Amino acid sequence: MSERDSWTTPQGWGGPTPSSPPPGYVPAPGYGPPPSYGTPPGYGPPPADGGPGGGQPGPGWGARPVDLKPGVVPLRPLGLGEVLDGAVAVIRRYPRPTLGLAAVIALGTTLLDLLIVLTAFRPFLSLDTAALEDGDAQALESAIGGAFAGTALTVVLVLLAGAVLSGGLAVVVGKAVLGQPMSFTEAWAQVRPSLLKLIGLAVLVLGIVYGVMVLGAAIGIGVIVAGGPALALLGVPVLLAGFALAAALYVRYALAPCVLVLERTGIREAMRRSAVLVRGDWWRVFGILALTFVIGAFVSQIIQLPFAVIGAGSPGGLVDPDADFLSTRSLVLSAIGGGVASTLVSPFTAGVRALLYVDRRIRAEGLDVSLAAAATARP
Repeated sequence: MSERDSWTTPQGWGGPTPSSPPPGYVPAPGYGPPPSYGTPPGYGPPPADGGPGGGQPGPGWGARPVDLKPGVVPLRPLGLGEVLDGAVAVIRRYPRPTLGLAAVIALGTTLLDLLIVLTAFRPFLSLDTAALEDGDAQALESAIGGAFAGTALTVVLVLLAGAVLSGGLAVVVGKAVLGQPMSFTEAWAQVRPSLLKLIGLAVLVLGIVYGVMVLGAAIGIGVIVAGGPALALLGVPVLLAGFALAAALYVRYALAPCVLVLERTGIREAMRRSAVLVRGDWWRVFGILALTFVIGAFVSQIIQLPFAVIGAGSPGGLVDPDADFLSTRSLVLSAIGGGVASTLVSPFTAGVRALLYVDRRIRAEGLDVSLAAAATARP
């Protein structure tokens, strides 16, 4: 059987087994469930007959066992630093599959983004400034509306690409955790059968999240507009509640792409499993995802800065009020800069999400036992 065929049930992965610990199980650092490990060498009690080591603890007595680390992270519950460092280590050890998958997805999203941007911002390129000076703001309002719609579509496109890439890189992380090799061709062959389901999952999750957010905003703003200042105290909490619920649902389903790929499930089952894994540790998952977003956004801005300067037409374009930021050249360079930034940054954010999935399964289901057996198994 070829490696591609055997991926249907990846060694060490798959869903929880009937003997898995119940939800909420947290193994001690370096340990899985006690029955699976036995007694490590050197950890028995001192000999009672006064033999070698009698009366004194033997070597390693009471010491913490050495972490098993066949790949980029140790097989135990992970700390924040280990998750972030592990995501960087995945890119360094597997540059071709990680950056290759990111480049393929970034190329498609960049072309679509460029089409959206040039279409949405075209009214700005042909805006009649003389009419604005005469007080005709209709053209400006139309241009602003188109730009807002284009920006919203771009954001949705970026989120969709991120969700698909998270599932795709979960394949690479699955190998990286076990310290096994993987090429770009192998990664693509294993991601391709799940590609349509990943896209469907991303569309469904974003539809739910954005639907809740838009509904909450519509109700809150409607209450404020209808009731004026008197009902503002009611409308504002409703508005904020919609955003809070949308954020909660996004985090709840954040691990679904990894579940879909590594456990070979359907879309509904992936969403259910993600909700189970995130439950009880929502704030930690939210905090790590939020920190990753901030890091990724900061690095992306640094990468895109040279493209913005070139697009502005002069080295001092960023601080020059006469710089042309809405020319066709500036929009094209901005889209290209976004594609380059996505290729370099998206693997890191997707890797963090995949390692969060690994961490949650280790904490909740003792996955470290299965992974340790898979990593030490001899072919």
